Amino acid sequence: MSAVEDNESFDLRLLWLLLIPGILVGAVLTRVFFVHVDDGATSAATSNLTVTVPAQVGRCAVPSADQLSQQSTAVEADVTAVNATTAQLRVSRVLAGAQVGEITVQLPAAGTTELNVPTFVVGDTYLLAVSADGSLAGCGLSGKSTGDLQSLYTKAFG
Repeated sequence: MSAVEDNESFDLRLLWLLLIPGILVGAVLTRVFFVHVDDGATSAATSNLTVTVPAQVGRCAVPSADQLSQQSTAVEADVTAVNATTAQLRVSRVLAGAQVGEITVQLPAAGTTELNVPTFVVGDTYLLAVSADGSLAGCGLSGKSTGDLQSLYTKAFG
């Protein structure tokens, strides 16, 4: 082997020794600075959900973990805004179903007595269960996050 070939081989090995750590450092920095940034916006993997309050038919059964576990979506969320027709909630934890960032609950018309809908208060935390057709589960399955409802959700979703 000539001195020129030895030098080229050495240069190539040196190049690889410098490139590999540089690529690894670049990948780590990209992950730290670009993947872990949380600006409060929903990501592409997170969707928003609009739910309706179904009309109450008949009487309610005692809420159970079995009933609750049959719902397609269950979340813990904080109320960010309420008006006459909607309540906006930012999801803090998804317990069942697809990742959801925000939920808009379509409230019943004023003057309608509806046992299915919790009274939403800005700043309060709620546990909400939603059926596959986009209806808010009522009759005690959705409401303000209290000890009893939290226990029910823990039994249903772990």
